[in-house]
This record gives sequence, C-alpha cells and structure tokens, in this order.
Amino acid sequence: MTSEDVTPISLLIDLFQRVLTINKWEQRRNLAINLKALSLKPGSKCLDFGCGTGLFAPVFLKLNLKYHGYDINDRLLGYAARIYGRARFTSSPDDLRTAAPFDLILSNCCFHHIDPKTLTAELVGLETLLADNGTFMMIDIMIPRDDPPWLCNQFRKLEKGAFIRSRDDNETLVKNHFDILQSKTERSHYFSLNNNPIYNDLMVLVCKKRTRQQTTSARL
Repeated sequence: MTSEDVTPISLLIDLFQRVLTINKWEQRRNLAINLKALSLKPGSKCLDFGCGTGLFAPVFLKLNLKYHGYDINDRLLGYAARIYGRARFTSSPDDLRTAAPFDLILSNCCFHHIDPKTLTAELVGLETLLADNGTFMMIDIMIPRDDPPWLCNQFRKLEKGAFIRSRDDNETLVKNHFDILQSKTERSHYFSLNNNPIYNDLMVLVCKKRTRQQTTSARL
C-alpha cells in the first residue's frame, strides 16, 4: 500500500468517527489504562504505527511519553501535526529506523486494512524497530462471533476494512513475530457511552519481542 492508494475520503471518515465517538473518548481512556499497566518510564519512546490523524497522540503526551506517529498518508499527517505540535509524525521508514529502538510500538485499528502478505512484511519491520525489552501492543476490530443488531452493523461500517480477522487469525499472525503475553477484548461504544448496544469489539494483544534464537527457529 502506498500513499497514492489513500484518498482524501480517509480524512473525512476520521473526522466523522471523531464526532460519532466523542473524539473516541472511550478508546482513549482504555488506551491510557493499558499504557499505565505497562509501567513505562517517563520519556519512553513510543511509535503509533498507522496513526492516521494522530487521534491517540494526547494519551501518550499526557503520560509524558515521547510520541512518534507513522502513517503512509501525508495528508493525514499534515493535519495531525497542526493539531499536536508536541508530537512527531512521519511517513518515512528511514525516519523510523533513525528514531529506533522504540520502547513501545502500538498498532491501533490499522491491521484490518492491510493484506496478509504486506502485514507479514510490516511485522518483520516492527520487530527490528522494537527495543529488546520493549512491548508491542496490537488493538484491532474483530469479526463478530454472532450476528449483531442492525444498528451495530451500520456503526461498524465506519471502520470497515477489507481484512477484518478473527481473534485466532490475528493471534496467529502476531505470534509468528512476537510472544503474546496477554489477549483480551474491549468494546468501543457509540458516543463512547458505556453499555450502549451499538459497539465494536476490539481485541488487545500485549506482546514482547522474541529472543534471536526463538525468531531464527520460527523462520526455519
């Protein structure tokens, strides 16, 4: 995928999501809880992979973490940079390699837009960017186990990607590159109102970098 594949409609969808979820307040709150649980030191270097318009940058900044946002769409990054002046944004893999290693790499609701072959290559790259004792966290929407209400289906179309996967599929992809320490489910509700019947189910994986011996064995 290249920046040319992403049209300005991405920005409109992102803005629409901000309105319908009160700027994703609930997801920001849950992310803050997850980050605090990692006990990251102030000043830890964090990468938000597939950051879009940087919706979650304030969560990192409030926790005194160094935020680096990466996305392939320069239009979205330009918008994000104007809003969050204390954060760093780039569409250049070379910039990421220069800034690495990162203490935390987050992929927040972007993997369901990436085909399996490309995603495998991206995960290999993220391995090299993560510090040896760093943490990789993946948050993404899942294929629902049963048929949700009609309104739920309409809400989910806001984040509808071509490669929405099951929990097992996501775990299989990730564990080829990282050791999964925790796997759980969170919900993102319409207007960020808890217990609202309109929601998305999100899976959260907390992972550590494999040792070199483990990585070599897995690829043989």
